[in-house]
Amino acid sequence: MIEAKNVNFYYGDFQALRNINMEIGQQTVTALIGPSGCGKSTFLRLFNRMNDLIENTRLEGECVVNDQNIYNRSVDVDELRKEVGMVFQKPNPFPKSIFENVAYGLRVNGNNNKKSVTQRVEESLISAALWDEVKDKLHKSAFELSGGQQQRLCIARALAVSPMVLLMDEPASALDPVSTSKIEELIHRLKTDYTIVIVTHNMQQAARVSDKTAFFMLGELVEYSDTKKMFLNPDKEATQNYITGRFG
Repeated sequence: MIEAKNVNFYYGDFQALRNINMEIGQQTVTALIGPSGCGKSTFLRLFNRMNDLIENTRLEGECVVNDQNIYNRSVDVDELRKEVGMVFQKPNPFPKSIFENVAYGLRVNGNNNKKSVTQRVEESLISAALWDEVKDKLHKSAFELSGGQQQRLCIARALAVSPMVLLMDEPASALDPVSTSKIEELIHRLKTDYTIVIVTHNMQQAARVSDKTAFFMLGELVEYSDTKKMFLNPDKEATQNYITGRFG
């Protein structure tokens, strides 16, 4: 489903990622962990080409989604971002109604059929476990929602255009424990339909939500294995030290 092949990535002269090789399977949750500045968010953003927006960056190697190198010149980045959705660290709803936030991607992609849009908005809000909380106030501002609700709204917005992959960059780090729990429950439900890659600093969260975990340090992929194995019996001493809090 997703693969990095000999990936090196540079911000100017600084090498942020070093020779990363990694395969991520369909309908799994993969957690990326590691100390701040280790390259995990940079790696995540490669897969919907968000790093393209940063000047003076350079990629070597291949990032493959569905057997296609997404950095080929023939790739339409807008089409790619329909296939690979993104949820950011802080909720970022648009200054629109709850309904229009979710409908936005549909309209941008040319779907202006009222019945179709309404149905898809409802389906997306249900998938994001938000429908019951907002169904009676769809035309109120998204900014009236709590932080946790706003983040689930952003997830619904990403789901509305029917992606195959959902990238999440610390989606619960700005939320309270109750909202965090709801996001984690949501991730569990979504993996039956989506491939999810999540960056998290929270070791317990990685252990709870992911099937596989990748440990990054200083731009290198130190270890990548089943989550249970990594947390109970990691292969590398550096992984053990990080997980047990001896550094990072």
